[in-house]
Amino acid sequence: PPGARSSPGRPGRRVRSRIQLYDGEAPIFDHFDVERHLEESMRRKVILKSGGYLILEETEALMSIDVNTGRHKARSQEETILEVNLEAVEEVARQLRLRNVGGLVMIDLIDMSSRKHQNNVYRAFKDALKRDKARTNVLPISKLGILEMSRQRVEESILAAMYVDCPYCGGRGCIKSSLTMSVVIQRHIGAVVRRHKGERQNLKLQIVVHPSILERLREEDEEILVALESKFGCHMTFKSNPNQHQESFTILNAETSDVMAAVERNQ
Repeated sequence: PPGARSSPGRPGRRVRSRIQLYDGEAPIFDHFDVERHLEESMRRKVILKSGGYLILEETEALMSIDVNTGRHKARSQEETILEVNLEAVEEVARQLRLRNVGGLVMIDLIDMSSRKHQNNVYRAFKDALKRDKARTNVLPISKLGILEMSRQRVEESILAAMYVDCPYCGGRGCIKSSLTMSVVIQRHIGAVVRRHKGERQNLKLQIVVHPSILERLREEDEEILVALESKFGCHMTFKSNPNQHQESFTILNAETSDVMAAVERNQ
């Protein structure tokens, strides 16, 4: 009957009318360029046609979107900002559908001093969202230039469905630099030597690190390490382990192989 829902696994009458059998020679994903669109839905940076761009960050709590002018230039700064913001909200509405984003969305627009321009951008965004089948609620642009909205969460987003947190960085998107790790290692060496002070003279240590950290220690921090040896009255050797996490290291007693200190990060 009209208005009745289709049974699970069977498309409704309206959907069936739009389904066509593809019998082309090329793989269907290649023919319709599906792979490119999937990749586009995962990108953190989305370039706008005008030369501006969006930066999209999805977290468990919300989706944050930063709008930037990039290379776009108009006759005046105000016109540039308005044109980029108008194009940005159109693209944001598209990206929300493409990525199936649900929940709270915060859009950091480029600051507009004109209230008229703010209203134009707000209305343009509302109009662009009319094509969205999910329920949306949009608040006017705040004094800080933030456009807040919520979108109905139907299923998990494409990003959450297809990707997992990086096992190396733990989902942070970054790791400690070699400089930072060098400082951390030096601090732990000092703590080990002070802890065993008085037990013996000329304590021999072996420090096992990631190759990239060893490169930093040898090429840029050699003088500092020699000064540490002189200060603490110890002898240090370094060994690289390519299977070790870049943020992990182990300090061993070089004579007994006993672990004297260790910082571990799961890979």
